[in-house]
Amino acid sequence: MNKKIFHIISFVVGITLLIGIGCKSVQAPSYQSSLIVLDSNQHELENTLKMIEPYKTALDSEMNEVLVISAIEFPKEKGKPETLLGNLVADLSLKIITEKFPESTIDFCLLNNGGLRTSLPKGEITRGKIFELMPFDNELVIVSMSSAKAKELLQYLYNVGGQPISGAVLDFNLSVDTVFKQLNWEEPINILTTDYLATGGDKMDFFLTPIQLENTQLKLRDAIIEYCIAENKKGKQLTSKTDGRIRFK
Repeated sequence: MNKKIFHIISFVVGITLLIGIGCKSVQAPSYQSSLIVLDSNQHELENTLKMIEPYKTALDSEMNEVLVISAIEFPKEKGKPETLLGNLVADLSLKIITEKFPESTIDFCLLNNGGLRTSLPKGEITRGKIFELMPFDNELVIVSMSSAKAKELLQYLYNVGGQPISGAVLDFNLSVDTVFKQLNWEEPINILTTDYLATGGDKMDFFLTPIQLENTQLKLRDAIIEYCIAENKKGKQLTSKTDGRIRFK
């Protein structure tokens, strides 16, 4: 068996299926797999490439779809308390889930820089670029927590120097206790985050003993795609700003 040819088939078909499953807006067709034994001659390689061409064409078409135009570049930056990219994703997550779940009072959104895997360029933003930005199937969840755990969350943000947030201004020139008092949060405090972080990912252990956890059943990646499409329909371009929402000495 020519392993190289077999791997080509497996990779293209596998990626096509994963994309279809991961994007809720696309109904993936059903496929049946079968084992094809090939030798290494050129004729069979050409036949194999012809066989996978429809899968590749469908995948390319889906991933090359332009969702929105970005007015600015969103670089992936490290070591900063807030970034354009982090603010964009945290803000859109809070906006979309607040609209979808109006009965849930969400106090705050907390994500992580590590989950955003690449920059977004100025200009055309394709569906494929959003998959590069968020390749994981992490879902947005609403975690209800006690005041004590919320203080641990703030202490964590102070210790790590910031993460993408939305819904509050945190001035860590003041003490953590003072910052908490200024927020006027009342129990239960509802935090929007991802299921990965809610299970202690990125050392966010304060999420591990929630009062309640509600899964929105919406992938963060799909929320980003939904927001991009909605902005484009409004005739708007993608933009964001740093606004001092998290401050340090």
